[in-house]
Amino acid sequence: MYMSGQGKVFVAPIEDGVTGQFRWVGNVPDFSPKFDTSKLEHKESWSGQRLLDKSITTENKSTISATLEDWSPENLALAVRGTVGKTAAGNVTGELSPAELAEGDIWALKGVKVSSLVITDSSVGPATVNASKYTLDPDYGTVVFKADGLDGLTLPLKAAYTTAAADVVAFFTKGVQEVAVRFEGINTADGNKKVLAEIYKVALDPTAELGLITEELGQFVLEGSCLADASRPDDVLFGKFGRLVYL
Repeated sequence: MYMSGQGKVFVAPIEDGVTGQFRWVGNVPDFSPKFDTSKLEHKESWSGQRLLDKSITTENKSTISATLEDWSPENLALAVRGTVGKTAAGNVTGELSPAELAEGDIWALKGVKVSSLVITDSSVGPATVNASKYTLDPDYGTVVFKADGLDGLTLPLKAAYTTAAADVVAFFTKGVQEVAVRFEGINTADGNKKVLAEIYKVALDPTAELGLITEELGQFVLEGSCLADASRPDDVLFGKFGRLVYL
């Protein structure tokens, strides 16, 4: 029986030992459970060749690796131990520029998706800066002053604007995340027969890198250690770590 698999990978959060709803994580070009052991090896000491005469398994262990191409906030949160949040839409007033600001410097506002921007300086009876003196990238919330755009102005400048809501995933805001993993696949080398793989409990590691600049589709890899699930029967049908079912 040959195997050439495709299929969908699902994950479900595990909170307080309870497995939640499974969610499809999108296109996964590579999904690989891995298996390993730790061994105690003994060599005899009488033949002059120090031959291995005993091997004792001290640990059975398993990991998974999944390459994700769907950059949804929920997937990214799994990769960076983050939580999906949302910036609040609203009005900002009195946001200060850097104390030193020169022509061509980037003033990155704290808000994104900026509109209705008004910039004033710190002079007595503050002067309002004409919008022709700078360029605004409203999506990124960046301001760049043109040549002579800062002439006659007293720093720091002050910004008032409206900002829209945006999804945010902050890095390392959560501890180790435990998830259940489910693979609903087909074996294209055997008439598209269906297979089901279940990994009951995985402690996820943070991804090693995020491919933010690349000539190909951006990817990131979820890896983690498979943990024994005490609620599963330790028998030939389930086992403590997971199983592969030939449907």
